[in-house]
Amino acid sequence: MRRYIAALCLLTTALAATAQLSRYRADVQPSGFHFADTIGIEWEHGRAIVGVSADGRPYRFLLDTGASQGVVFEGSPLAAGPLAGHIVSHDAVGRSAVSPMVMLPPLRIGSMTYHGCCATVQPRSVANSRIDGILGFDLVNSGLGLKIDVPNRRMVITDQRTLFDREPGIRLKYRLNYHVPCITVTPFGRHRERVLVDTGSPSLFVMNKQHLDDAVEKERRFDGLTLEGCSRGSHAMGHLGTEREDEVAFLLLDGLRLGDYTFSGVHSVTTHGGSHIGAALLPFGAMAFSPRRRVFLFQPRVAEQPCVVDNPQTEIAFVDHDGLAIVGLVWEQGVPYRQGFRQGDIVEQIDHRPVMSFAQFAAWPFERGRSYTFTLRSREGQRRDVSWIRLP
Repeated sequence: MRRYIAALCLLTTALAATAQLSRYRADVQPSGFHFADTIGIEWEHGRAIVGVSADGRPYRFLLDTGASQGVVFEGSPLAAGPLAGHIVSHDAVGRSAVSPMVMLPPLRIGSMTYHGCCATVQPRSVANSRIDGILGFDLVNSGLGLKIDVPNRRMVITDQRTLFDREPGIRLKYRLNYHVPCITVTPFGRHRERVLVDTGSPSLFVMNKQHLDDAVEKERRFDGLTLEGCSRGSHAMGHLGTEREDEVAFLLLDGLRLGDYTFSGVHSVTTHGGSHIGAALLPFGAMAFSPRRRVFLFQPRVAEQPCVVDNPQTEIAFVDHDGLAIVGLVWEQGVPYRQGFRQGDIVEQIDHRPVMSFAQFAAWPFERGRSYTFTLRSREGQRRDVSWIRLP
């Protein structure tokens, strides 16, 4: 998920008498004391999923450090909890809306039961069709340590303040911005970039486009940075909409550094939202948060450096535009562009079967290695067929 909830923040004035804004809540209370609970997690489509139970029902929650508060979706039994007020939610692309916040029933996670959990109620996006809710960073802000260990398919929640202090790894201080954790990394040369640690985003690293432009103009040094092209379009979607259309840069980073640990061969694109590192970092090592000293710990699987990522460049991105599936972004050096896809094209048919909505497109049962015929309609209204292997 390109961080479907970037932050939940407060306003100091009420928007309406019927929508009184509530304070940020981080009042999670575990049932035990002096514990370190190891809990199995799933790794599904580049996202960490944890099992949760409430009122005797099982649920699947996304583990999202980029969400300051938990989230449940409209229509869920969990969304019917007592109203705790309203809060202003901001998504990954800068859109905002006033959302109701509800008190959740006690949540059973692993061997512990957690009381006092709150969650905002959000519409369910296409990307969240397979989950029931989101565990946000309020779990850590309440004073609990959290470790996410995808290589071993587990996470650890603890009330022991110094538990992770004895473990090896790369340590960085994190700061809270709208109640979510931000660290400083070096993406290229001498440039230092403040990034959100956002396990709700599928990316490894994404940089704000204006920050990139400012860094290039100021430093005029590009050690470890290759610009692989620029296109106009949009690729990021938040739970409230799609980012605005603008110039997007395609990058290759050969010296992305977290502390003294270096990644090479990192393909990335810029965004008009905030810079962040995301869930694609998790297969390369465990990460942990110690709230007492606000320390972020990264434990790489591979000690040798640089760690070669060699991920493919984003060649095409489909986004939701007024409910329809359109080509939001296409890389001019990629196969889709050579096959005939252009930014702004609407996907009308696949193999001559109508595509009526973005939700239908997102759920299309594409088979790896099979060629499909896309019927596209350009912004000028011209239709054409393009053959392409959707999943090479």
